[in-house]
Amino acid sequence: MTTMHHALPLARHYYEARREVLAAASTQATPWFRLNPDERAVAVVEAAIIQEAIHRATEEHTALLDVIAARLAPAPTTSRTGQV
Repeated sequence: MTTMHHALPLARHYYEARREVLAAASTQATPWFRLNPDERAVAVVEAAIIQEAIHRATEEHTALLDVIAARLAPAPTTSRTGQV
């Protein structure tokens, strides 16, 4: 899984975006800079989970595109001598 220190910027942006969405729904959340260390650690773990999900989805998408490309590739043709 992704290392946690790489998730910190994503965690902050995700948390603040989430806070804005909640505020639009009339639900208040603590600003990032006021989170205690445990709350911030939870946000960082959530960001790492999001990164892992994105990584897995990207790998799956690439694999599916490879399968589609292989099926759409023209079949090898044989010459009059029967060789490919």
